[in-house]
Amino acid sequence: MFQSLRQNSQIFILHKGDSPVLEIGYVVNVSMPKPKYAVPPTFGQVQDMVVDVTAKVDGQIVNYTMLPANQDVADTYSNNENIVITDNREAMNAEIISTKQKSIDILNSIETHKNTISDCDKILSELNPEYAEKQQQQSEINSLKSQLMDVTTTLSSLTQLIKELKEEKK
Repeated sequence: MFQSLRQNSQIFILHKGDSPVLEIGYVVNVSMPKPKYAVPPTFGQVQDMVVDVTAKVDGQIVNYTMLPANQDVADTYSNNENIVITDNREAMNAEIISTKQKSIDILNSIETHKNTISDCDKILSELNPEYAEKQQQQSEINSLKSQLMDVTTTLSSLTQLIKELKEEKK
C-alpha cells in the first residue's frame, strides 16, 4: 500500500505510451494520508484517502500526487500519458502482461475489422447511391493513378534506352 511506503522503498513506474517504458524509483518521501476530496463525506459514506509520493527516478526527483493510500497500484496521467505506479513487482508483472495481451488481441482482430470495413462499405453503397458513386469515382481515380505511374515508368525506361543507343552509335 502506498501509505506504507518508507524512504528508499522501491517503486515501479510503467509509462504506457506508444512504446511502454518501465522505470524503477526509490521513495524519498510519502505524505500523511489525506482525504481525496475537500468536501466532507455524507453520512455513512467512506472518504477515500490519498498520499503524495516523492521518488528519485533516473537521478531526478519526481512527485506522484493523489495516489490511493490503501492500494498498491495506481493509474495516473501525466503529460497526456497513462502511467501505472506500484510498489509491488508482481502487480507490475501483471500490468505488463495485461498490456501485452491487449496488443496481441488487437493484432489478432485486424482481419475481422478489415472485413467489417468492407461489409459496411457494401451496405453503405446499397443504402446510399451518393456514397456508391463516390466510391466508384475514387476507385477510378486510383486506377488512373496506377496507369499513369506505369506509363511514367515505361517512358523513363524508354528514355534511358534511347540514351544508351545514342551512346553506342558514337
